[in-house]
Amino acid sequence: MSTIDVYSEVGKVKKILVSRPELYFDAVRPDSREFQLVDDVVWAEQAGKDHDVFTQHLRDNGAEVVYLEDLFERSLGDEADRRKFLDEYMTEDFIYDDAKREQIANYLMPMSAHDFARTVMAGIEKKDLEAVTKPWSLSDALPDDTPDDPYVMHTSCNFVMCRDPGCSVGSNFTLNRFVQNARNLETVVWKHVFENVKDFASEDVKLLHTNNPYGETIEGGDICILSPEVIAIGHSCRTLPQAIEQFAKATLASGDSFKKVVVFEIPKGRAYMHLDTVFTQVDVDKFTFYPGIIGGLKLYELTLAGDGSLRADYVQESLEECLKRLLHLPAVDLIPCAGGDPFWADYEQWSDGSNTLAIAPGVVVTYDRNHRTNDCLNRHDVKVLTVPSGELCRARGGPRCMSMPLVRESL
Repeated sequence: MSTIDVYSEVGKVKKILVSRPELYFDAVRPDSREFQLVDDVVWAEQAGKDHDVFTQHLRDNGAEVVYLEDLFERSLGDEADRRKFLDEYMTEDFIYDDAKREQIANYLMPMSAHDFARTVMAGIEKKDLEAVTKPWSLSDALPDDTPDDPYVMHTSCNFVMCRDPGCSVGSNFTLNRFVQNARNLETVVWKHVFENVKDFASEDVKLLHTNNPYGETIEGGDICILSPEVIAIGHSCRTLPQAIEQFAKATLASGDSFKKVVVFEIPKGRAYMHLDTVFTQVDVDKFTFYPGIIGGLKLYELTLAGDGSLRADYVQESLEECLKRLLHLPAVDLIPCAGGDPFWADYEQWSDGSNTLAIAPGVVVTYDRNHRTNDCLNRHDVKVLTVPSGELCRARGGPRCMSMPLVRESL
């Protein structure tokens, strides 16, 4: 049996991956937050406590919670393995100076696996290397050309948003490439975990898409498993058509049960960065959505032809009719963000009002601040479990963004 088993968005979660944000949120500085894709400096300690509320909801509902940082620690092997990982990570961080790479290695390699993993994820500041044996480098002799950047090796402050770097798809997995260079550091860690922790990804798990440095970008927030036969994927500002083609061909030819990939054309912009920021499933026949997408929504259905080539058909029907047809349902309940009020829908969509995580049919986790949307969900008989959002929402993602289910019960 595969260690990955996700064939819906709403089956009861049995095992789920998260990352507690305290390690790397301290790296968010006023002058670096835009590069790090965070809206404001974050109170890391409080963010960690708020994240603990989130994970307690998961445990209370029967889910096994696993942490990326723990898996990363377990993935680290001998000295050669760690050096291989470190070389890949430093290259992804654009560290090419041989002397600087050696200094960083001299700092990290004596550490235990626990400290190595957490130090990498927290980032290494320039001052950390002051006591390290330093091979001579002209860059050390010259004035610092990045005096406002305290880091010699960076972290991604978006490790917490673990929906995006890797994605469970049926019994298989993807490793993704990001538009923003800052986030590609995450995938180096995920790749090492995927390759080395066998109870995370067993030999039965196929890799459907890889973090190819020269490949097209695709992010997990755009991938939604509607049923064992249908996957929805957003064509967003982060997920490009060529990557969708590669993903669809690999998935539909994988031998898994999927027969169709439906492409949602969504608005391009930071407010609508992924499909799951404007549309999520909350029950077998219930969906929450941002009303602003409906007017310009276009759908394309991708299937495999007999010769293995990809076929695309433009679908001219409403979202409601499309979901009924694809999921073989007599009716669906579309629940608008903030009840559909244009002003408050914009307001709560910005703070991830439509980014719900279903942990069982009709049971969702949301941010507490989106109370209008939460009230609307309750009126539609959806049980809502809330998470404090004052710090977490600064990273531009909600509960679905902060999690990657690894095993869900079949519906």
